[in-house]
Amino acid sequence: MATNGYTIDDAINGLKKLLSEKHDLQVVAAEKIKQLTAELEATKSDGFNPVQRIREGFDRFKKEKYD
Repeated sequence: MATNGYTIDDAINGLKKLLSEKHDLQVVAAEKIKQLTAELEATKSDGFNPVQRIREGFDRFKKEKYD
């Protein structure tokens, strides 16, 4: 996926370059990655399914507005 001409691979490569140049950021980056991973895992395990929610909302809209 590209955004503004950049891909995810570009972002990863840029981050790798930054971390290789700034060794003191490695610890900070590792902690942030742990935090983000935990947040994503928590979101995934709560049973939230965005596609299902959109479908249910559409069905509710049809029944309330057009039936």
